Amino acid sequence: ALLFLALFALAPILCSCIISLLYTLYLFITNESSGLASGIHDAQEFENRFWTVFAVLFSTALFFARDSPLAFGRELPSLGFFSVVAMGYGMHAWDRYSHRLDISRCHGLRRKTTGLTSLVRLEAAGQVAQ
Repeated sequence: ALLFLALFALAPILCSCIISLLYTLYLFITNESSGLASGIHDAQEFENRFWTVFAVLFSTALFFARDSPLAFGRELPSLGFFSVVAMGYGMHAWDRYSHRLDISRCHGLRRKTTGLTSLVRLEAAGQVAQ
């Protein structure tokens, strides 16, 4: 608790932003599996949007807050803006990639299986595909 208070005294703007983001993360995680989350978290796309916005807000606080140790966005706004966009896109791409891995592991699908190979097998067996 004392470490938290010392950090808050050192960087109040950054700590306030991080605390509000952590509270939002807590609400998201606790409501994800409950019945009340039907309006908050319906699909993976909504989850992806949440993590993207979370990364953008966190990186904005990190790069532009006056008391942040990484506040290079104040002196170099173009680099700060580019870094915020890159962090948001990086989180977006990573979340989609990890979800695709989960889907492929869950069903055991092979990527090389196509409908064309099954049509070739049907024709070799003497059946006509319509």
